[in-house]
Amino acid sequence: MALHLNHRLSANRLLASLPEDDLAKIEPFFSLVPLVAGERLLGVDDEVPAVFFPLEGAIVRLAQIPSGESVELGLVGPEGAVGLPLALGGHAAFGLSRVQISGRAAVIGATAFDEHVRVRRGALFDRLLWYAGTQLRLISQLTACHSLHRIEQRLTRCILALADRSADRATVRVTHDALADFLGVHRPSITYAVQALSAMGLLSAERRRLVVLNRPALEQHACECYAVIRKLSDA
Repeated sequence: MALHLNHRLSANRLLASLPEDDLAKIEPFFSLVPLVAGERLLGVDDEVPAVFFPLEGAIVRLAQIPSGESVELGLVGPEGAVGLPLALGGHAAFGLSRVQISGRAAVIGATAFDEHVRVRRGALFDRLLWYAGTQLRLISQLTACHSLHRIEQRLTRCILALADRSADRATVRVTHDALADFLGVHRPSITYAVQALSAMGLLSAERRRLVVLNRPALEQHACECYAVIRKLSDA
């Protein structure tokens, strides 16, 4: 479905940051697609078919090894984009990208992106290069987080990041299996950590969802990486 109104694109902060004239020039090459929770957008080394700009919802990026084990590389919502290899001169995905929270995305296909964004080196291209730099900083922070912090701290950071991108900022629809993928641990470890957080009155665990009960206390329980990554995402 073609987009004809700039304000629909501007639900994504990267696109909203563009000068109005620049946005109008590239608008005809975008389409609107649903993001369905659990949908795999990109597999490891897949050819990137498009750049996805979430308007709402969230996409998790995961590093995955041949055994199938994975760990989080970042969570992308309306502040960012997925498909950066196209802006960096490549075509293969560097990781797995999966929809974590349902929503919508504005999408520009690889051919149109190459012809109307990368080759012309316009405002959107510059913004994507800037965004790629923030993602490198974010991945560096996550590497330290996964290596140095306890599972409860890391889990709390993930829950808060998901809540930030959820419709009501309190209810997180996620399975223990998905959280295990985020943190690179086995599912029972997630179950024990969730139970510990629930026992402290920080959240309520229900079937396939978590409800944040005391956000200030949950933020205090998280490692400092939550604040660092949130600042990078909000920049």
